[in-house]
Amino acid sequence: MLRVTRIFYASFRRSIPYLLAALWVVLLALSAWNEPAWAGPLSALTPSTAKPATSSGANPAANSTASDEKVAPDSPRAAMTDFMRLTRTADYAKAARYLDLSSVDQADGPILAKHLQEVLDRHLWIDTDKLSPDSRGNTEDGLSAEREDLGSVPGAAGKPEPVVLVRHVDRTGARWVFSASTVAHVDDWYDHLENRWLLDHLPKSLLGFGPHELRWWQWLALGPLLLAGWLIGFAITRLSRLVIRKLMSASGAETLHRMRGPATLAWMIVACYALLPWLGLYEPAEAFVQRGLSAALLVALFGGLWRAVELWQHAISTSHWARGSLTAHSLLMLGARFGKFAVAAFAFVAVLAELGYPVTSIITGLGIGGVALALAAQKTVENLFGAFSLAVDQPFREGDTIQVDSISGTVEAIGLRSTRIRTVDRTLISIPNGKLAEMRIETVSARDGIRFYSLVGVTHGALSQLTKILADIENLLRDSQMIAKKTISVRLVAVTDSALNLEITALYETTDYDKFMEIRQGLLMAIVEVIERSGSALAHPMRSVEIAPDARAKLTPPPKG
Repeated sequence: MLRVTRIFYASFRRSIPYLLAALWVVLLALSAWNEPAWAGPLSALTPSTAKPATSSGANPAANSTASDEKVAPDSPRAAMTDFMRLTRTADYAKAARYLDLSSVDQADGPILAKHLQEVLDRHLWIDTDKLSPDSRGNTEDGLSAEREDLGSVPGAAGKPEPVVLVRHVDRTGARWVFSASTVAHVDDWYDHLENRWLLDHLPKSLLGFGPHELRWWQWLALGPLLLAGWLIGFAITRLSRLVIRKLMSASGAETLHRMRGPATLAWMIVACYALLPWLGLYEPAEAFVQRGLSAALLVALFGGLWRAVELWQHAISTSHWARGSLTAHSLLMLGARFGKFAVAAFAFVAVLAELGYPVTSIITGLGIGGVALALAAQKTVENLFGAFSLAVDQPFREGDTIQVDSISGTVEAIGLRSTRIRTVDRTLISIPNGKLAEMRIETVSARDGIRFYSLVGVTHGALSQLTKILADIENLLRDSQMIAKKTISVRLVAVTDSALNLEITALYETTDYDKFMEIRQGLLMAIVEVIERSGSALAHPMRSVEIAPDARAKLTPPPKG
């Protein structure tokens, strides 16, 4: 039991960010609250300046046209507007004026008005803007004169039964009322409502309407509904993990385990959709709640994409390529941040669009801002792509000795903007990555050996002496364990007036330059010893000058005396 409690608490704690995101979506939707259609009093309507109320989210152009339309005070639209206003304010006695009570007890008028309002709200939400503003009603619907068919509701047998308005004239004047046949069926319709018990037993204060046509008890019930949805989502996610562990490898199961937060939120929203009919929401209220749940589902989707970017970063950072690159970490961090920024931007726009906000201006602003940012940061972007190119190709790494054009030194740091090279003179040179990616780069540290090369001049001598010197130097190189035998070359390459030039080349199988310098010194000393042991010597540039006899006589001074 303690283990189950710990698991439940840990999962709840991990899901808190996503639950808060869903709550933020609901609160954001609440901030878009508009007045309901019944808010405007009928007393403000006159034959010349009638302004029917509009539903939330309607087309502004259509609203403007409807507001300019003349609404007669004895029209179907005026009658329904006043009926909805009176029932919303619980003034059922006055609302009963719009019922034809000829076939029922007159004293039951207020109760019938209340029941009819509940039935219409549940099964037939009426948009008053679509009703006729004329006193005679709609004369083009094919019905008999002075009759308006509002729609139908499910009857006791489940079959649809019509809801009808008729024009009624008495001593108070003409008005449109619900027909006697409609009023006669109100009690049967009300008895078959799913949430009738709540309507009959909840306090009056909780039955009142709050924002977005939700009753106050429905607002309070949203909390338990969300909690129940989360418990169902948690249970489904937990069971899915147990199944996945048996069907997939350990790495695949661990990857999906990291998606448990968005998955729990998604299953929670699905469960809330399934539980939503229990609230008995009216059409506008149901549309509002479904819009909020859809926005929360988008949050879950983009939350999954956000987590996928993190998983992508982790998968690449543990790859062989990333472990062998010292710059991979910073580039992966940059790429992950760009990916998360893109996910957040798309999520922001998608959620606002789902909630009914105009996103065209936002997208336009982001587009203009993106172009301006791209132009201003052109060089920065170029250097970033240069850093990415260097990280992918890896022509060198930090700590390598390289030569770029006339610059030679050790790479100290590979940044997102530039690469810093420490020269042999201990100066620090920074080269932008955009330019460095296009330059010829010679990586000295990448060599698999170090070439030995020397040009030695010996004095002129006998051919046998020269042959012995060449053979002894070659044997000296072959006796070294650090030299690749196939790379040894000792050749006479030139005969000058002062020396016989010998070219000596070999490849040392070491990449340690300090060790190579030490070995090369010993090899050069051994070569000099070989030349001296053969009886020859290192040649020095010299020039012999011979003086002719006549010139010598002229130069000899005459004897004194």
